[in-house]
Amino acid sequence: MSGDDENVDDLRRRRLQEKIAEMQQAQAFEVQKKTVLRNVCDASAFERLMNVRLANPELYDQVVMLLAQLAKSGQLKSKLNETQVRQLLAKITERHEGAISFKRK
Repeated sequence: MSGDDENVDDLRRRRLQEKIAEMQQAQAFEVQKKTVLRNVCDASAFERLMNVRLANPELYDQVVMLLAQLAKSGQLKSKLNETQVRQLLAKITERHEGAISFKRK
């Protein structure tokens, strides 16, 4: 019985260590994202994106990836301000709904 208890304890320890490692990786990735944003956005734009992160994490990830690509390719000439970030968010969240038409026979 004690052998089984040791195996269970080892399994729990390994799972806990894996979870801790995953959390540390996620935390490091978030730090990288924030660093990119601080480099390409001014303070007000950065604050806006931190609010978006809380409200809509998927949208935040999309914007961060887009801004990172733009910065990497050299397409960003200066830091983005809040107005530019708001325009970018509007373009990304814009929905293209098809027009509904009714035909009578």
